Amino acid sequence: MMHRLPLLGRAVLTFAAAAVLFGAAIVSFGSPSASAGNDDGFLRVDSLRGAGGPVVIDGYAPGLNREPVSVSTGSGPLVADTRWADRLPLEVALVVDDAAGQRNGTVQLAADALLALIPGGDGPARTAVLTTSGGPDVVAPLTGSGAEISDALAGITLAKSGGSDLLGTIEAAADLLGSGDPAARRAVVVVAATPERGTSGLGRTERSLVSSQASVEALVVGTGAPAAQLARLVEATGGDVTPLSSDEQLNEGAEAVADRLSTRFRTEVASPPGSGVRSLELALDGSTTSVTLAPGTDRRGPAALQPPVAAEQSQASRVLEHPLAVALAALVGAGALAVVLWIVVSMVLGRRQLSDRLGAYDEQAVLVMPEGPPVTEVATVPFLQRAVAITGDLAERQGLLERLERDLERANLPLRAAEALFFGVVAALIAGAFALVLTGSPLVAVAAVLIGVMLPKVIINIRVRRRIKAFEGQLPDMLDLLAGTLRAGYSIAQGIDAVSKEIPDPMGRELQRVVNEHRLGRSLEESLDGVAERTGSDDFAWAVMAIRIQREVGGNLAELLLTVSSTMNQRERLRRDVASLTAEGRMSAMVLGLMPFILGAVMYVINPEYVLALLTPGIGYFMLGAAVVSMIIGFIWMKKLITVEV
Repeated sequence: MMHRLPLLGRAVLTFAAAAVLFGAAIVSFGSPSASAGNDDGFLRVDSLRGAGGPVVIDGYAPGLNREPVSVSTGSGPLVADTRWADRLPLEVALVVDDAAGQRNGTVQLAADALLALIPGGDGPARTAVLTTSGGPDVVAPLTGSGAEISDALAGITLAKSGGSDLLGTIEAAADLLGSGDPAARRAVVVVAATPERGTSGLGRTERSLVSSQASVEALVVGTGAPAAQLARLVEATGGDVTPLSSDEQLNEGAEAVADRLSTRFRTEVASPPGSGVRSLELALDGSTTSVTLAPGTDRRGPAALQPPVAAEQSQASRVLEHPLAVALAALVGAGALAVVLWIVVSMVLGRRQLSDRLGAYDEQAVLVMPEGPPVTEVATVPFLQRAVAITGDLAERQGLLERLERDLERANLPLRAAEALFFGVVAALIAGAFALVLTGSPLVAVAAVLIGVMLPKVIINIRVRRRIKAFEGQLPDMLDLLAGTLRAGYSIAQGIDAVSKEIPDPMGRELQRVVNEHRLGRSLEESLDGVAERTGSDDFAWAVMAIRIQREVGGNLAELLLTVSSTMNQRERLRRDVASLTAEGRMSAMVLGLMPFILGAVMYVINPEYVLALLTPGIGYFMLGAAVVSMIIGFIWMKKLITVEV
């Protein structure tokens, strides 16, 4: 007859079932629902300004009708005023990569393609032209003359020498736009085809673009241009990066940029009441998007504008936003916690049958299950028992189960190795699942699983070290007490029994186990050797060896134990003296070991580009690797200097 679960077990398993059902319901609702938008166009926001007045939203709407953009928050719609390209001037700076190292035809095709962005119509009101070879060169300042811009583009040819200072030229273009019409939209259109060889920092260029409120539209030809750096500028300022496989696609790319810029709009709304970060939803011609509004701040680029809740939410996201869902999640969390607590309590407090207790002391014993109710175990559900058995078999084949049993015994944790391993793995997987649900990042989930796997081992090792340290600290006092009992006329076995009742754990527990084993027929020396093996104490092994020799050759055991105790006290005093004398060296090693990480973090906060140079292929990786190797050598050297064997 199957053993019935106690009331607590049935309750927590009910909680677990509720958690599974709730998760299944969420997953069933979890398919993302696309917004009913216009398939021929989209709505994009590049910047949002909310400091010192109304909220100003700048964006583009390619393929959508020029209608008023509706803006709403969670509390309702807002009154919005939208201006399109015919009432919103645009100023553009054209940056042409004319550096050596590319075909002359590429430069000519780029210049011809950018004719789509000369002033006129819904295009730019004013345009400037700059080149990158050898440093920023303003070929044409901001002007509304289409003929002047056409002549400037026609005069651009491939440079005979000199690398491309692309970032410096973009910075100069941003400064040029910053001196223009403050009411105009601003964009830097870049055609890049060669690697960046300038000296301007990426962060400085980014700050110039943000200061001038200019976005970046980049056409990247081939694989030689710094597409990653341009993508970072776009992420911070708005715009787009268009990769082109060949220069023959330049005309198409430039026309797409011109069409996108011609759909520019600016929407102004009164700052909504309330404080704190919130989401604004914009809708136009069936397309929607959401952006983040933080009162009193300006935001540019996709990263800063990303809403706290995605514009296109799955049904699961909407369910989890409801207060009832939060309450259910809390209930499920409480149920999961109850399951863990029940397992731990059952593992620690579960009573073992007498035959199971005696089996640990007799290697030849065969465990015979008595008739009647089975032995109480942690895993009482059949499928859990099977899972624990499979886990135990796999671990035993790898030798893991034996090591885990030894560690649990040394840590004085009354857990079965197979069950501890199984539930530890399950807990790690649950932690990874929760991390994936909460963060949505697979890397965070993997990190949570790894932490969940390593954390029990770390906790066990800490308990083992603390127990061994406490055991060795009690050893001299135990030897003194044992010597006193021997002088009083007790036998060695009686003395150990008396001392075990007087001295606290862990020494008292280990000596009591020696007494129990000796009463069951195991020799006293073997029982004491078992204590030395479990605790890993060399001092105790030395004391056991002294007792064994005395029992073989005779002599005054009490005097011998007092001598051993005195020697151990002197060794402990010497250890403490050495620790005091090496404290300065250990502190210096700690400071020197942490200094590279602290200085690196400080420099990254002050100037990120300075530190990120180490993460670039080539010399950066080489220097970073050399630094890591040097640090490892330094750690080993300092460890050798401050370690004194006693």
